[in-house]
Amino acid sequence: NPRVRIANYMAGPSNCIATSSYYSVCCISECEGLMNQLEAKVQAPSAAPERLLSLVKDMSSSSVAAGRQLPTAMADRLHFIAERHGGEVPLHGRLFAQWLHHAFPNECPYPEIAQDASVLTPSHWLDKT
Repeated sequence: NPRVRIANYMAGPSNCIATSSYYSVCCISECEGLMNQLEAKVQAPSAAPERLLSLVKDMSSSSVAAGRQLPTAMADRLHFIAERHGGEVPLHGRLFAQWLHHAFPNECPYPEIAQDASVLTPSHWLDKT
């Protein structure tokens, strides 16, 4: 069963309407807005998992309401990330980005390592036709 992660599709370069060697005009990433909120409140490169859980549960997006209770498994995962990094969760690490995708699945893309980034660009597909 092929699946598409909506946030990954929306944030992908194939969804840009104009590109050049200097810029791309793409959809706004709602996840960047969520990260900006976290960065403004944390004001550090990392934070304790309890602090992040408290902040994230009170954040809202176009598809997630504020004031929700995050599942225990998500809290456990955040504590696991903190254990691997001396008790704090790095905000700009891959593991936190994956966790944030599960907290906001329609807004935050799941970070993946692309084998070849050229397959993500419209010009790659135009050259194939």
